[in-house]
Amino acid sequence: MLLAHISDTHFRSSGQKLYGFIDINAGNADVVSQLNALSEQPDAVVISGDIVNCGQPAEYLVARQTLGNLKYPLYIIPGNHDDKTHFLEYLQPLCPQLGHDPQNMRYAVDDFAMRLLFIDSSKAGTSKGWLTEETLAWLEAELTAGGDKPTAVFMHHPPMALGSAQMDRIACENGHRLLELVERFPSLVRIFCGHNHCLIVTQYRQAIIATVPGTVHQVPYYHEDTRPYYDMSPPSCLMHRLVGRHLVSYQHALSHYAGPWLYDQNISCPVDEH
Repeated sequence: MLLAHISDTHFRSSGQKLYGFIDINAGNADVVSQLNALSEQPDAVVISGDIVNCGQPAEYLVARQTLGNLKYPLYIIPGNHDDKTHFLEYLQPLCPQLGHDPQNMRYAVDDFAMRLLFIDSSKAGTSKGWLTEETLAWLEAELTAGGDKPTAVFMHHPPMALGSAQMDRIACENGHRLLELVERFPSLVRIFCGHNHCLIVTQYRQAIIATVPGTVHQVPYYHEDTRPYYDMSPPSCLMHRLVGRHLVSYQHALSHYAGPWLYDQNISCPVDEH
């Protein structure tokens, strides 16, 4: 299994820029082209929420057109910037697993040696996350049915504070309910999130918990400064690869840079012949 995991695309409507100056639609189109050109091609692409910026139908039209160019299956979940009804209406054709109920978007993927569970942590009217009783019951049932098969959960909001002064205030309010499932089910070994526009990694019991960068703009990590910063530091994604029964996640740059080159010993350690 190899997954390319991107997040927080924040598409705008055609011709509109994010914050008036960031050409986010062009940036996301470039990301799609980069993913399509990968020499080691993933089995699927995951997007962990905030597909569009303002939840508007015109934004979802752009998102559907651009993301529809991906050559791989697409697994997506909404974030707090998404409108659940419009999200499902426009993007369900790209991810049929979403079902047909905008208030209950959750699904399992059992095609690999690791189970993948996708849940909606967004709550209309707030930037904070919330897991409904229905979602928590579904997770418990899926984890019970999965036995000891290693399992990863994908959601938008991180389920615990990560020390980010700006973003911890809008994390998942009842994320402790998910952590209780981590305690009960040793098979739950990964929780991958978006939302923070930054690579942050921690651990709770046996579960590695991580947030991934945005595709275009990022949120710098400050522990004490609560002001709402964003910046244009280089974007990247995570690649999740199963190596035997172990999931290895590594950062893949989405900015443009020189290389890659093949290592050459003669260049690395040249011999002075004089």
